Amino acid sequence: MNEKHPISLVVITCNEERNIARCLGAADFCREMIVVDSGSTDRTIEIARALGARVMHRDWSGYGDQKNFGTAHAENDWVLCIDADEVVSEELRQSILAAFRTAPTVDAFEINRRGFYAGTPIRHSGWSPQWRTFLYRKGCAEWGGQEPHSVVIFRGRSKTRLAGELRHFTYASIRQHVAKNTASAQAAAEGMVREGRRATLAGLLVRPPWAFVRSYIAQLGFLDGFYGFVIGVMNAHYTFIKYAVFRELMRQSKVATDADAR
Repeated sequence: MNEKHPISLVVITCNEERNIARCLGAADFCREMIVVDSGSTDRTIEIARALGARVMHRDWSGYGDQKNFGTAHAENDWVLCIDADEVVSEELRQSILAAFRTAPTVDAFEINRRGFYAGTPIRHSGWSPQWRTFLYRKGCAEWGGQEPHSVVIFRGRSKTRLAGELRHFTYASIRQHVAKNTASAQAAAEGMVREGRRATLAGLLVRPPWAFVRSYIAQLGFLDGFYGFVIGVMNAHYTFIKYAVFRELMRQSKVATDADAR
């Protein structure tokens, strides 16, 4: 019998049948598993329920909102909130089990997330180390930040780090990365408009090449071989799309405003 602890696992999904079983199976030490699904048309919901998860439907409202919704419905005092393509390693599992054999004295735990590209571990490129707060006491943290890159905003007293890593199986292929870049950049550009940011030509000209230099040179992406180079180029690609779409949205908004003023 698996050792269970008073932790609620919260995972947000949409068409994650390729990942969900691996994600839930590696975190079966959690007393409760909640899947917040935004309209899967594949077998995600079926698989999740078969593994004992409580599936809740919620129309998509952003990464942070979806995760906060799941957290609010957790029955336990502690929440482990991860994505469907993230997997608790065996070392991390043992660290969590050890930490919860007695009542934790902190309000959150930071976990090192390591990215994998097409199954290849990435050790640099800004992908590792990535210490993030994924395990927290309910009421001591909430998800926020700029979409689509939501982060935990910690409001508790203290936190510590756990040994082991959360393995993030990001992209199965370059083609998938390109598609995700486009969708994520669009969401980020729309967020910048909502925040009232200013679109400048400098942002469009300077930020994309700097994104490559930062990832490939400053963050030692060249040590990650072929995929380190791909990540650098794709960072520049994402940044260019984000600022180009942002500039376009701002121009469209200005045209609409001028038309209304006539």
